[in-house]
Amino acid sequence: MEKYDLLDVPHLIYVMDPMCSWCYGFAPVLHRIKNEQEGKLNFKLVLGGLRANTEPMDAENVAKTRQHWQDVEQVTRQPFNYSFFDRTDFIYNTEPACRAVITMRYLNAEAELEMAEKVQAAFYAGNNDVTNEVVLAEIASTFGVEEDVFLEKFNSDEMKEKTQQDFLIARRLQAVAFPSMYLLNGHEVHLLSRGYRTYEAMNMLLENAMKQINNPK
Repeated sequence: MEKYDLLDVPHLIYVMDPMCSWCYGFAPVLHRIKNEQEGKLNFKLVLGGLRANTEPMDAENVAKTRQHWQDVEQVTRQPFNYSFFDRTDFIYNTEPACRAVITMRYLNAEAELEMAEKVQAAFYAGNNDVTNEVVLAEIASTFGVEEDVFLEKFNSDEMKEKTQQDFLIARRLQAVAFPSMYLLNGHEVHLLSRGYRTYEAMNMLLENAMKQINNPK
């Protein structure tokens, strides 16, 4: 068997956070791009760690968050459940949701991106509290992972460390806005986009980057 190396094959790197509203809006675009590039590019998901809040949202943050959701809904037509804003004392900490996706990476790697998408939908469309490990375990169970198995792994020091490693990779990539997309070719990392892009814009950026790789000057 040939030794596999991340650097051997071009990769599309997607940096996101399941509790980032623009990432949720970008999900259909990503799905289309990923499907079209199947067999041409490998895919790598990096969890970015949008917020690590420890205090409940104040009135100002609630208002800003509602405005963000309205903006995303208008641009992307993704469904939002605004009953979220009836919650009180909600702590908007995205680390557990990110760790849940990374936990799935190690329990059922093929379901990693789908796990991220289900967490997104559960939060934004379903108004589920995805900072709650019980909710996350229920989502994981839809991929055939027993809840107690998921929770044991999720709460392990290993998964907490792996989550922080993803956050570090995101910082090293200078992914200062989510979603961010990169093209990795050997040791070269090409920034495709920071922030939301339409499918047409994203596809053009990817095509231009692939042309540069295939026809270097």
